[in-house]
Amino acid sequence: MLIPFLIAIIMYVYVIRTRINLVRSIFLAFFNKSYFKNVNNNTTEQEFTILLWSSVFVQGIMLHFYFSSTPSILIYIAITTLILIKYFLLNFSAVFLEKGDLFRFYKTTFFLGIIHNGLVCIPIIIFNILYSYRLEPNTIQFINGIFFLLLITLFIYRFIFLFRKALKENILYIHIIFYLCTLEILPLGIISSFLVIS
Repeated sequence: MLIPFLIAIIMYVYVIRTRINLVRSIFLAFFNKSYFKNVNNNTTEQEFTILLWSSVFVQGIMLHFYFSSTPSILIYIAITTLILIKYFLLNFSAVFLEKGDLFRFYKTTFFLGIIHNGLVCIPIIIFNILYSYRLEPNTIQFINGIFFLLLITLFIYRFIFLFRKALKENILYIHIIFYLCTLEILPLGIISSFLVIS
């Protein structure tokens, strides 16, 4: 796990060194419209793609800590499949609801969510690598619980951010509920139930 993790870190460092303004925009996108616009205009850039897939990779490493009996390749296939399904559903919704600009905004927030989740995973992966055999299992579970609480907080903030944007765009409430329930809450519920079962 250490070598793949170091490769992901090297990719992050490469992007930080070459596109620091993009990285700054990614960190501050939910708090400032101009930063969000900068990210929205750069989602097709190579560095953005590197950050996105490095974050997916890091999240796969994080999931491997919890599902160590599951082969890594299956974890990555599952993550990639979920991301691609959501991506295609966002594209379909943009055509179906005839709101291309709004759903481009949603896709950008989705990509930002993936990157932010990957960045949040980095310190907990380092913690698990360094201390998993040195500390009591209860302590490890407590620290990991704090990590999941942070991820849930990021999800709730993103959820509110999207809801407010939809209200500003005068979207019908039924469309807002359709989007939020099917593309935000349902995947989280499926993933949560899978984690609880495992």
